[in-house]
Amino acid sequence: MTKGEFIEYCKGQGYNLTDDQFYGEREIAGGFWLQGLTSLPKGFNPVVGGNLDLRGLTSIPKGFNPKVGGCLILSSVISISSEFNPEVGGNLRLDSLTSIPEGFNPKVGGSLYLRDLTEIPEGFNPVVGNDLFLNGLKEIPEYLNTFVKGSIYINNYIDIKPIIKFINFQI
Repeated sequence: MTKGEFIEYCKGQGYNLTDDQFYGEREIAGGFWLQGLTSLPKGFNPVVGGNLDLRGLTSIPKGFNPKVGGCLILSSVISISSEFNPEVGGNLRLDSLTSIPEGFNPKVGGSLYLRDLTEIPEGFNPVVGNDLFLNGLKEIPEYLNTFVKGSIYINNYIDIKPIIKFINFQI
């Protein structure tokens, strides 16, 4: 998808996106709901005041690191690069990822959803203001050194040990 095609798609959804907003030099106020998109143009790196819903994407272009005041919904994305480390005030939904690269350490004010992961790399140390969902894991690795204010869910159960280990979190 080209930048021009993207701008036209946004217009069709009721958004008059400026160049400054496209490149993240000016905030997109409120929510930005683009569920039907399957790809993003190179250079799109927004700052969004509310939620950013891109649930139709299956991959993220290089350089895409949005700053989102609300939730960032990327529930169909199946792969990310190690450069992808968004700042998210609400929840970050990456439900379809089965693996994450080394260096992926997002800052999330709400919950982080990584339900389909079966393993996490050493050095995975996100900052999570609420719950961390790692439902596909069988156990929490000893090397996990994260800050989670809420609970850590693995294998559809709450793992009590990490709750005690990480209780002193502040965001």
